[in-house]
Amino acid sequence: MPKIVFLGSCRFEPYEILAVPSSIKGLHSTEKGYQIACKKFYSAIRKADLIFAYIPDGIGIHTQRDIDYAKSIGKEVIYVKD
Repeated sequence: MPKIVFLGSCRFEPYEILAVPSSIKGLHSTEKGYQIACKKFYSAIRKADLIFAYIPDGIGIHTQRDIDYAKSIGKEVIYVKD
């Protein structure tokens, strides 16, 4: 069974997939919130067979950092623009 990670903005939640971007109350779009989210997502990215970046209106700074991390460890990122 393939392991899948979706990257993207919390603005588009709720997503209906297991590991997705979700706001951290009081820390949305902050560096501290991003660092907390990285603990979940970087682990998932390392394990993933497929990585999708949902970017219907462009790539934000945090999503770009996630994409850069995925690529730095040899993962291919598939872009979904809607």
